[in-house]
Amino acid sequence: MKSTTFRLGFLLAASLTLETGCQQQKQVEYAQDTSAVTAQPAAAMRRTFQYNAELVEKETLSLANASAFTMTLSGCASSQAASVTEANVYLELYEFDRNCVVKLTQFTLNGNVYIPKTGSDFTSWAVGQKAIFETVPGDDLNVEVISTVTDPITANGTVRYQFSEITKGSDHTIGEAVVRNSAVLTVNGQAAPNFTINQIALVGINATGNAEFQFEMQCAQAVTGAGATLQCYDVLLSDINMVLVEDTYGGVLTQANLDLIYTAAPRGGKKIGTGIAVNGGTPVIARGGFLTAATGAADVMVIDGSAPVHSHPNMLFILKAGPSYLYFNVDVTTIVQNGDH
Repeated sequence: MKSTTFRLGFLLAASLTLETGCQQQKQVEYAQDTSAVTAQPAAAMRRTFQYNAELVEKETLSLANASAFTMTLSGCASSQAASVTEANVYLELYEFDRNCVVKLTQFTLNGNVYIPKTGSDFTSWAVGQKAIFETVPGDDLNVEVISTVTDPITANGTVRYQFSEITKGSDHTIGEAVVRNSAVLTVNGQAAPNFTINQIALVGINATGNAEFQFEMQCAQAVTGAGATLQCYDVLLSDINMVLVEDTYGGVLTQANLDLIYTAAPRGGKKIGTGIAVNGGTPVIARGGFLTAATGAADVMVIDGSAPVHSHPNMLFILKAGPSYLYFNVDVTTIVQNGDH
């Protein structure tokens, strides 16, 4: 800061005398003062803090990191406003400022630009708030506020938004011959963001008449790691939880539907039975993947409760990692007695 210096001089032409009883008077003299005095600034000093801005991916089944994003600062009592991107990921704010809101306005993922979906944007941008962002051709992502600036502003912190996804895999129908003979069905899995179904086997029917199935799943790209570290994309197979439920949703699930399903599921879902490396293990899976548990195992895929397969043929097979879901419609063709035996 540039400072201005003044020199003050004092020249006294008279003298001051002091009387101390009957003692002799003593003359006191003031010398000239040439010391420097620095002028203080007229404006108050501002104290500012920097907040990091982050857009992160919650552990998911297929997402990559966002390659670009934009956040804006608005609403501050001080009238401070700003816009930051992935290239300049911090905000400078006044200490004690109030009512500041940091809004995620768009981000880019896999070459697609996502913006708030009409009618589904954040309302207050407070921690825990959720919104839906979309891009052409209608691909939706869920976005949540994980942390934001304090009110009033205090030192340090991070503004963090987190996105996750719900992906619908291809539909699969288990043919009558498979159900009737308890044979393995090969299903040509159509492209899904992360896993495709290679095979579904009916491996048993429990005491309540519910069908037990074993799923062979293949990763959409070569798995990496081995044993406990085996992963498809960036998701450890050991972190995936699975459920098989009756399809009472018409084949289309919302975030609320899926969250409720997993809240009700014992232990939050079942774990993968066997992870399989690339072209390793049994069965051989070209890109690697996993096999769900066999009949008799605690984690065999079976609808909970009483849901006899003949009267409950429509199912949903769901995979969950973090807040993200991948689900498949699985339907059993009801056996019709046609006198062919």
